Amino acid sequence: MTNSLGSFVLEHMHRLGLSRETLQQRTALDAWTLEAILDSPVLPEWPEPRAMAALARELGLPVRELVLQAAQGSGLDVLAPLSPLETLMLASNEDLMKEVRRRLALGARTGQYIASPSGLLGVDVESA
Repeated sequence: MTNSLGSFVLEHMHRLGLSRETLQQRTALDAWTLEAILDSPVLPEWPEPRAMAALARELGLPVRELVLQAAQGSGLDVLAPLSPLETLMLASNEDLMKEVRRRLALGARTGQYIASPSGLLGVDVESA
């Protein structure tokens, strides 16, 4: 079993089709650092800011998400779910638009996005 940061990174690596070697090359992290993040049951130490930024950039994620996962992986209980009202109160329009752009980019990279708005409405455009 691996820590929450490692599980989170592995999940996104799988989604993007990235191997450990590819991630290591693209982030310029040494093998020891990447192994500690991906394989340790509990993070042995807090990852360096440079490592977190490189992982976030390569995985197309906000650094904040990795920091929260690292805190959880270090034994801090920071991922307790917020109520929808709390979430909305914390999110600015800029934050929401960044998340929309991130998800669109991730969908474009993985091919897992809705190609047309008709899919949302359950309408078959070709037969209409």
